[in-house]
Amino acid sequence: MAGCVRDTIRGINSADSEARDAPERNIDRASTRYRFEYATNDVDQELARRISCSHSEADALERPLSVDPASMLPTEIVCDIFVHVLPVYPICPPLAGKSSPTQLTHVCRKWREIALSTPSLWRAIRIRLCRDKSWDLDFVQTWLRRSGSCPLSLRMDEPPKLAVWAATRVFEMIVPHRARWEYLSLYLRNWCNDLLEIAGPMPLLRGMKVDASCGSWNICTHSTSLPTVFCEVPHLRSMTFVEYTFPSIGFPWSQLTSLRLISIDVGDCTKLFQQTVNLVHCKVCPIDSGGPGVHYGTIEPDTRLPRLESLDLVQEDGPYVMEYLGTFIVPALLRLQVSEDEYDPDRFFHLLSAFIAKAGCKLQELRITGSSGSHTHLYRWKLASIPRLFYNDMSLDEEYGTSSNEDDEERSYSNRDRSETV
Repeated sequence: MAGCVRDTIRGINSADSEARDAPERNIDRASTRYRFEYATNDVDQELARRISCSHSEADALERPLSVDPASMLPTEIVCDIFVHVLPVYPICPPLAGKSSPTQLTHVCRKWREIALSTPSLWRAIRIRLCRDKSWDLDFVQTWLRRSGSCPLSLRMDEPPKLAVWAATRVFEMIVPHRARWEYLSLYLRNWCNDLLEIAGPMPLLRGMKVDASCGSWNICTHSTSLPTVFCEVPHLRSMTFVEYTFPSIGFPWSQLTSLRLISIDVGDCTKLFQQTVNLVHCKVCPIDSGGPGVHYGTIEPDTRLPRLESLDLVQEDGPYVMEYLGTFIVPALLRLQVSEDEYDPDRFFHLLSAFIAKAGCKLQELRITGSSGSHTHLYRWKLASIPRLFYNDMSLDEEYGTSSNEDDEERSYSNRDRSETV
């Protein structure tokens, strides 16, 4: 009986104890629930942040797939790329189509804005004269405007016979920009009057080509005297003349370092060389209006060019070019190109040896052109003192299997050195 009473009392005490501890347990449960909910909220926020970041990264990765990469480059770099797309200045690209800056304006709005705001893209202008396409001249006017204040390279293509009106309009368009001319290539209709039309200061002019093959020499209708045409061209160093007859025009011969005379009478060539004492590079394709023995050989006086390093002397219609070569005294000459007399190789070698001895030069390169190749076996034997020999643009060393990279590099350099930039 006593045991039952004790159990009853113990149960009552336990119930009282649980009743007292209940509030504390409820508080612990609430605290645990709060901490759990807080931690869950932090996890949700972190997950949301990471998902947002992953979406941004995915967008960044997908964006280049839908956007032109060039549009993401700085404008300055795009301008530089555009300039390198075109032919190297002063070579003139076509007015339209492939390799033309006009094509760059047709890609997108941004490219058009960049191209139109880059004057250097429009500074080299090729002028085509067509009797029924005046829009080409409209292009020229547009390019002149877009080129801003950049120096200009202007190349006039050979005009058709019925495009005289177009040539007149070209001069009207380009002469106001004379102060910006740097490289100029012209076809002249009336040699005298056309030269007088462009007369005036040309402070930037470096190279000029005058082609009179489609024109004629007419009486001047201007009152200005010819010798004043080219009196202010301080930087002019290179000139090319094609089928030109030289009146008393004041070209600055003494300041030229490069001269090309194509289809010019040999007598005129000789007279010019008396004034071009500073030439370094020269190409001559002479014609002999008087026949052999009249201008060539002993009739023509010696030509002394003390600084000349490169000479191309080529003639298509006769074997007499070697006789004319004998009139040159060029002690600094390093590179020579001549036409071969394939009908008399012994005479060719004799005249060449006499020229080298008279000139007093140490020739480093010789190019022989214009033959069938029947005498190549003699060249290496008779011209062993010349380090580099080329026959119709083929090295004799290459033919005999002893070519070297150094020879190839020198050959490339020589070709570039003689290339025309106008």
